[in-house]
Amino acid sequence: MYKVVLADDHIPILDYLTSSIPWESLGLTLVAACADGEEALEACELHRPNILLTDIGMPIMDGIELLEKVRASNPQLKTIILSCHEDFHYAQKAVKLHVSEYVLKESLQIEHLIELLQTLVSQMNEERTAKQDVRKLQAVVQQNSSVIRSTFLRTLLEQPVLNAAEWAEKAASFGIHLKDGSCYLPVLALPERIADVESRFGGAHLVQFVLDNTLNESISTEGCVNLSLDERHAILLFPFPRTLKRNIHEEIRTALHQAQQAFHHYMRIDISLYIGELCDDLPSLKKQIQALLDAKLFRFYAGEKRIGPVVPMVPTDDDLFVHYSEAVQDFRTCIQSSNEEDLQAAMTKWFGLFRTKHYPVDTVRSWMVNLVMELELKYIVMQHFVSNFKAELLHQTIYAIVTLDHLQEWTHQFLLDKRAAVQALSHHTVRKEIADAKRYILLHLGERTSMEEMAGRLNLNPSHFSRLFKKETGETFVEFVTRSKMERARELLDTSDASIEQIAEQLGFEHTSYFIKLFRGFTQLSPSEYRRRM
Repeated sequence: MYKVVLADDHIPILDYLTSSIPWESLGLTLVAACADGEEALEACELHRPNILLTDIGMPIMDGIELLEKVRASNPQLKTIILSCHEDFHYAQKAVKLHVSEYVLKESLQIEHLIELLQTLVSQMNEERTAKQDVRKLQAVVQQNSSVIRSTFLRTLLEQPVLNAAEWAEKAASFGIHLKDGSCYLPVLALPERIADVESRFGGAHLVQFVLDNTLNESISTEGCVNLSLDERHAILLFPFPRTLKRNIHEEIRTALHQAQQAFHHYMRIDISLYIGELCDDLPSLKKQIQALLDAKLFRFYAGEKRIGPVVPMVPTDDDLFVHYSEAVQDFRTCIQSSNEEDLQAAMTKWFGLFRTKHYPVDTVRSWMVNLVMELELKYIVMQHFVSNFKAELLHQTIYAIVTLDHLQEWTHQFLLDKRAAVQALSHHTVRKEIADAKRYILLHLGERTSMEEMAGRLNLNPSHFSRLFKKETGETFVEFVTRSKMERARELLDTSDASIEQIAEQLGFEHTSYFIKLFRGFTQLSPSEYRRRM
């Protein structure tokens, strides 16, 4: 809806226009009806309207002065002037102010004024569409530029630098001028918690665009080249003039701190920035970039939101799995105990061991996957505990974690959740029949199982089973089945490329439209809207 301010000192005309024009059906909102120019100016400053419909001869401030002041801050404003014959000498001034329409009050017909407003709305719609097209084109150009730079970086890393002159020419086309003693300092930018970022922005491709665009906006160092490798890695090449008059290292650190703050403040993304060594030719630059990308052990143990050089680390040869049984017992104690100090002590003990020894990254991940799976399975079988536990998803989650800080936070939350579930179980013991029913549904979400069929499987009367299920779980059998299927649908939408129709079929829905209706009722979004969410 476009906003309109109306100004006329003749109250009957003001009331007539306010009530006679079908503002809403025209796509307009009348935000203010003013009786003098000064009041209209205040309304324009407050609402920043798209259209100003004003008389010329008004007390305190006339229409021409009003237009001059409003246009100074809102040059895109559309204007219609209402004038009497004796005011017509103002027409020349109105033309200079690019007034859209000039209407004489004596010959004013409301139908004509409505047509003028419709014309202005059409113009503004066309202008808005044109601006959107320009923005889309600019985005495409920028994305294409990012793709070309990514291709150059990937090719540089994957192919040998045989023809130095040819490579130097390619590099120069991207603003990298390695000649006459020029040097560059490479910096690797690494977004933290990339899985969360991808979920928020809607996929890896968009994350790469956000990373590339935000680096371009936040790094103002003249001559700095941004080469985005993918959604997880970007290389910044800072020109490094040889001079004693400036502390270039400190200037670059300052620029990196500002970029880190910009990512956090505007995009809610934390990043680490690893600083390499000075390079004066393409072979040394390639070697430095590769060394930064290969620093996975340092990345794991160095911590998040770090700015600085990569420190060499040597992984230990000690066997982490000799501590496995002891760790399982410690974490079981944490789950069974309500004492927060036990949990903190166990976390400090084991993650302190990781930090001290520097075990290989995949060894730590494998150890943690085994430990967590053992804890999950123990409490699944204990007292018929029902769980949506999926080993593959758990494996993917832990192996996607790239820093020990993140793994420690994830493990802490896992133990808290498991402890809460076990404590809830101790206060509400589920009958075996109900646990069996819930387990069957969770294992057969692709089937259409009615309450009567489930009661028959359990050798129970359907009415008795219905009352028992409601009493034990707090929800009806149908509500549980629907909720379980909708939770699985969310997982499939988040983690797979399956179509809406395929997901509906996997979950046992004969009609996709009914699945969409249930999903919207569960999440307030359609499946397509849920998948596109930021």
